[in-house]
Amino acid sequence: MKNKTNVIKPESMRNYRKKSGLPPGTLVYTGNIKQDTAFELISYDVKNTQRTESKKTSEIISKIDKSKNNWINVTGLSNTELISELGDHHTLHPLMLEDVLNTETMPKIENYGDVLFICLKMLSWDETKKSIEADHISFIVGENYLLSFQEKKGNVFDTVRERLLNGMSKVKEKSIDFLVYVLIDKIVDNYFLILEKIEDNIEATEMDLIRDTDLISPMQLMHLKKQLMLLRKYIYPLRDEVRKLQRDDSKLIDRKTIKYIDDLFDHLQYIIQNLESFRDTISNLMELYSSTISNKLNRVMKTLTVVGVIFIPLTFIVGVYGMNFDFMPELHYRWGYPLAMLVMLGIAVFMFLYMKSRKWF
Repeated sequence: MKNKTNVIKPESMRNYRKKSGLPPGTLVYTGNIKQDTAFELISYDVKNTQRTESKKTSEIISKIDKSKNNWINVTGLSNTELISELGDHHTLHPLMLEDVLNTETMPKIENYGDVLFICLKMLSWDETKKSIEADHISFIVGENYLLSFQEKKGNVFDTVRERLLNGMSKVKEKSIDFLVYVLIDKIVDNYFLILEKIEDNIEATEMDLIRDTDLISPMQLMHLKKQLMLLRKYIYPLRDEVRKLQRDDSKLIDRKTIKYIDDLFDHLQYIIQNLESFRDTISNLMELYSSTISNKLNRVMKTLTVVGVIFIPLTFIVGVYGMNFDFMPELHYRWGYPLAMLVMLGIAVFMFLYMKSRKWF
């Protein structure tokens, strides 16, 4: 089985080198997903919801209704000019947009005073490769607007979008920060699905290992361990950032939303506890695999040792009578050969029964 992790792909590394030597705040997309940049605007209040889709920044900006909450979702980060235009309209800090386009940025939450920047990873499970795929997601929260950035189009936000358009969402009754919470909660809920997939793979590997060690390889165990490390890499920083957000006095976060953020923190804490448990399980499986292989090797060595011990005295007898000296009386004895064979057979049987009685095998 081929192992694959999403740490840094070669093409992504080449794109990341483009930032080398450039001034801070230079917009360079470091990912490797080639998708046209598209915009979706959902303007809503308690009564009405309007949706606009376009590939032009100017058209989206012209449709923004400042009297309503506005959610602008950007799909595809390859066109940095369009993203820069959107940032200029909202007077966003260049370093913020740089983090939006830098797919290697770890999960973090930064308070810029008038806006709140959040980035994290949306995770999916590749059933073919049995590995985690990570997409870079960023949120910029303003007074009555939310900008969300996705590397590629996904379906995680579809339910939130549909409920907004159908007028069935509580989000319409609350401030824009609650929409941010709902979207992040959807991403975190997807982490549970990844956790289940990893758990299923661990259980399947454990059953194969118990049945027969030949059914698995050390690479499979290492692959599972790498997937857990990848998950830990993305979830631990997010948990710490959410904890900071709980204590932040940002004017963009309603105090009523803090209770929901507390619940989000509990979900992340639960996932981390499971990750720790899975890590211990995989460590135990690796130890079990190692000990099982050692036991197999010991049994083979024991068998070879028994055979060797039986044949050592027989080899000695054959060696002595194979010297062919003239004055060896047994060589000229009529019954010398059958007698020697009987003696060797007797020694072999005796050695076998002796070792069997001592439970050496």
